[in-house]
Amino acid sequence: MTYTTQNTSTRRTVSLGSTGEDVKDLQKVLDGTVADLVVDGFFGEQTKEAVMAFQKEYGLTIDGIVGSQTWAIVDTIDVSENDTNSHPILRFGSKGSDVEYLQRRLNGIGFGTIVVDEIFGVGTEEAVKKFQKYYGLTVDGIVGTLTWAKLETIDV
Repeated sequence: MTYTTQNTSTRRTVSLGSTGEDVKDLQKVLDGTVADLVVDGFFGEQTKEAVMAFQKEYGLTIDGIVGSQTWAIVDTIDVSENDTNSHPILRFGSKGSDVEYLQRRLNGIGFGTIVVDEIFGVGTEEAVKKFQKYYGLTVDGIVGTLTWAKLETIDV
């Protein structure tokens, strides 16, 4: 992770229900570090859970509220390294060569005997969930930044 220095004095405390650019900035950091999030500027339940995971990881008070202590760490993380969108987010119903690659990868590392057909169906979703559970990821069957990152680190 690359660290940068930013001025955190202008950051307002954000929590469940907050909206705006500060929330978007927060989500950009959390997406790919502790969760797979939609960066939409709305602080919902998924963002709160991601904040709590972030706070736990960095030894902060785990309250799901982003105040000065949490901002102080969030603002040191350079999100340009999280911008590794070489693979799209895949989920049930996705189709194409990225799904085929995912299916081959999951088969190759022992998480299923998925029919390689470029269609993200029930079998692929079940294999993804098994993989996510095994590696301690959020078990949602969605292949986002964190799931892709873990998939790419495993030698076949």
